[in-house]
Amino acid sequence: MYPILVVGVGGEGPESLPPAVQKRITQADELWGGKRLLAFWADHPAEKVPIGADIAGQVKRLARRGDRRVVILASGDPGFYGIVGTLRRELPAEALEVIPHISSLQLAFARIGEPWSEAVFTSAHARPLAELVGWARRVAKIGILTDRRHTPAVIAQTLLDAGLEDCRAVVAENLGLPDERIIDTRLVDLPGMAFAPLNVLLLLRDSAWQPQPAFAPRPDEAYAHRRGLITKADVRALSLARLALRPTDTVWDIGAGSGAVSIEMAQLAWRGQVFAVEHDPENLAYIRENCRRFAALNVTVVEGKAPDVLVDLPAPDAVFIGGTGGNMEAILHHIDRTAAADCRVVMTLATLENLHQAMVLMTGLGWSPRLTQVNLADSRPIAGMTRLSPLNPVFVVAGKVEG
Repeated sequence: MYPILVVGVGGEGPESLPPAVQKRITQADELWGGKRLLAFWADHPAEKVPIGADIAGQVKRLARRGDRRVVILASGDPGFYGIVGTLRRELPAEALEVIPHISSLQLAFARIGEPWSEAVFTSAHARPLAELVGWARRVAKIGILTDRRHTPAVIAQTLLDAGLEDCRAVVAENLGLPDERIIDTRLVDLPGMAFAPLNVLLLLRDSAWQPQPAFAPRPDEAYAHRRGLITKADVRALSLARLALRPTDTVWDIGAGSGAVSIEMAQLAWRGQVFAVEHDPENLAYIRENCRRFAALNVTVVEGKAPDVLVDLPAPDAVFIGGTGGNMEAILHHIDRTAAADCRVVMTLATLENLHQAMVLMTGLGWSPRLTQVNLADSRPIAGMTRLSPLNPVFVVAGKVEG
């Protein structure tokens, strides 16, 4: 059985390929690819297989190819958010031979004479924009694959709404084609602009730009919340330290209240997903407002009471519990049954009775709970001087679900 040959093709079509690769394409029994690429080989005698929306279903056919020589034509680098990822979900590595072309993002950087060694290349093609917002807060140069939904205009508006500052923005249209166009402009100018469907977007910051802090708790007054019903900033910071969140974690926030903890968890698990679970209508309104205010695109609001509404959520890597609504035992047992191995669980509690119940339950589940009592006092002005005003003590209990 011959391996499937996956060939990255430039905008010029066959002319972009070395003669040896062109020769191998002429030997194919089947040519797979998008209609635009197949048109370059219109006179080829091989069977033409246009790749459509059901690409995953089509790929299953390749496992039954027998001795037929199959060549798949792809744009640019097929291993970069391209068909190679789809093929590998159905076929072993030894079934593929990949010959990449340069990616459209490399070509776009080359067109404007900018090095791309320190750039992050990512995709907004059929993907949520939360990860892109995270990259934009962290790196100075970004190359972005767009699509008809996530156009440069939509991406720019999303980034500006998330509080990202203006910067140089370059849209490269129809790279390698006769009507290629480079639009060198600013991020603030992109909303409302229209471009050819085939384009990529580059964002470039100047040398003085600094990334946003990985984590900086906001003051409580930054969040919309019911007066006093918010996990205080310093308690949030300690709780997040105990959770030890990773960028790709799936996280539950049970009894999310104002959503302050959810939003700050989302900053840390910026390539993951946070589920804010809350049943109170007023609090739900605060969560949605705060998510809008801070562009927390990777926070999903889950309306209802735990543990009932937890059933359909993906297994968590970490759980924060700010309130249980009297269902502590059922919630902890549900987490123990469904959580990923070594899931970190942090609870904040205000009463001795709830603290006792939490310690007994966590110990019984084998979570080895660690208890910290937090006594805080904030400064207050008085007669031109400063005094300390104590806050109510809070208990922070952290445990780990044994895998």
